[in-house]
Amino acid sequence: MRGSAASDGSVWSRLPHELGDAVRPRIPEIARACIDAIAAEIPEYSGTFGHGPGRAVAIEQARRGIERDVDRVGTPAMWQADRLAGFRGHGREAFHNGLSREAVQAAVRVSSRITWRWIADIAREAGLSGDVLYGAAEGMFADVETSMAAIAEGYRAAEAAVAGTGERHRRLLRALLGGRTPAAETFQEWDSLVAASGLPVPERVAAVAFRALPGAPEFPPGLLPEHVPADPAGDPPAALTPAPDVDLAGLAGLPPGWTAAVGPLVPPAEAPESFRIARRAVDLAARGLLDAPGPVIWCRDHVTTLLLLADEFLLTQLASTTLEPLSGLSGRRREQLAETLLALVRTRGSAPELGRVLDLHPQTIRARLKKLAELFGDRLDDPGERLRLELALLAERALPDHG
Repeated sequence: MRGSAASDGSVWSRLPHELGDAVRPRIPEIARACIDAIAAEIPEYSGTFGHGPGRAVAIEQARRGIERDVDRVGTPAMWQADRLAGFRGHGREAFHNGLSREAVQAAVRVSSRITWRWIADIAREAGLSGDVLYGAAEGMFADVETSMAAIAEGYRAAEAAVAGTGERHRRLLRALLGGRTPAAETFQEWDSLVAASGLPVPERVAAVAFRALPGAPEFPPGLLPEHVPADPAGDPPAALTPAPDVDLAGLAGLPPGWTAAVGPLVPPAEAPESFRIARRAVDLAARGLLDAPGPVIWCRDHVTTLLLLADEFLLTQLASTTLEPLSGLSGRRREQLAETLLALVRTRGSAPELGRVLDLHPQTIRARLKKLAELFGDRLDDPGERLRLELALLAERALPDHG
């Protein structure tokens, strides 16, 4: 009967209110002592709990947990189920944070040991009887058992969910990016894949392509939410999401050597096209032809460049034939005239207007316009030719080696 009473929290309800009243003001000190001990004794926690914002978060969580437990003293045992649900959550969280089950269970033991020492000292200072100390010890030891079991249960559930969900998500990912959508296979098979993945059918999705340089570290766990079908280490490495701005925020933490490109949002049937564009962006970035401020390339920000470089052979032919009149000029002179020509075909402005655009004296612009008229003649007045010239000049900028 004693074990049953302890396991449902009723031992705490039989203890006098005076114990809770004495312990409660010291809870912040107890929480700090628990986190210090965990950081010192368990290597997996030393970095996170030892310093920085992780330590402050851990102390606050410990404070709330101790306060919740102390609130059980002298009150009816009504919410043991909520307490154990919380520890199951700790187990799941530990798994997703890459901690071992042994480490998080060890943290419970260390925290309970430190808390018991403080409670025992406080109870003696308050002049509480040995029976109170015995009851508190019984309740704490029972709590350790039930907490450890709940943590193990949550940890195992997270392992099983990720193992099963991960494979289902990879199957759905391969089906979508391989073009095996309702347009290419039966709706029944498609529906079964989506149902098995546990995901709602999205209206639009964006594909993500990954590239890791040789020697780059492994893809870190936790950068992508669990519900995102992803296989960064697959062949090809990819992910798929209906909400890229939300789901992919963690990719800003990609380690050195990793690049990710996010394709456009498209209907699921066009996911292979989104992935093709994302892979193209990754390839162009690797060649230095597409710039991004961080490890993530958003294709929506580079549509012009991706369109221009969709067929590099044709683009090179366009540039070489359309800009042939500039071929006989020296490097610097050619660069100056190409700059002025691009401003001209874009704006059709006068010499003073082009001077303001290029930050040059109008007389300099007039001299350049005269030379361009000699080289290109009536082509400068033809709208179709002006478009060809603009595309050719942009091609030169996008493919500098072919200039």
